[in-house]
Amino acid sequence: MKLIAFLLTLMMSWFAHSQTLSVKTHIPPQAYQFFPLIIEESNRHTPDIYGPYYYGALIEHESCLNLKHKRCWNPKSELLNSREEGVGFFQITRTWNPNGSERFDTLSDLRKQYMGELRELSWLNVRQRPDLQIRSGILLTKNSLKTLRSVEDPLERLYMVDTAHNMGIGRIAKDRRACGLAAGCNPQLWRGHVEKYCTASRKPMPQYGGRSPCDIGRHHSKDVIELRMPKYEKAFKSIAIN
Repeated sequence: MKLIAFLLTLMMSWFAHSQTLSVKTHIPPQAYQFFPLIIEESNRHTPDIYGPYYYGALIEHESCLNLKHKRCWNPKSELLNSREEGVGFFQITRTWNPNGSERFDTLSDLRKQYMGELRELSWLNVRQRPDLQIRSGILLTKNSLKTLRSVEDPLERLYMVDTAHNMGIGRIAKDRRACGLAAGCNPQLWRGHVEKYCTASRKPMPQYGGRSPCDIGRHHSKDVIELRMPKYEKAFKSIAIN
């Protein structure tokens, strides 16, 4: 009986392992319906992005706690606490100060900047408008691309743009300045250069598993660009071929 129990346990363990979805290869089925719109909006607003498939990887990182989660690639995906609200594919965010006053509101700022493109978008309907979520996320990236247009290498620029999505474009400017003041550091390069000069807090935050803002920001681009983006590149290019 002990042998049978052991074999059953072994089989169940193997089965559970076989059902694990690899983040390197698996794309949630619900994602595919949005690919044509992402390509269209990217070609329109960010033709100089490294590739529209970048947005697939970014959306997966921002909305998927895991690849089977109900909020994965779901326009109603939400992060909400007393100080912060992030919604949708790109987790467009607004935050409040301890006294309840608004600290910043990315959605409203984008809408003011791009009134023609985002006139219909508001905090009241954002969860029901995946099309405008995609457009707003791409327009937010467009702003970072414009700020970083002096970075010549497209991939190095993408690393900075992606980190800016998590940490803010102002933080990237500070990190690049710190790099430029250091011997042997090239502010035109992210990998091995700017990435080593994080000016954000390194204080561990219990609510984020003991990771610091610096840790989270540096992990972001590695997860999006190195881990997830290759599978989306293959998927998006297959659409173009077909």
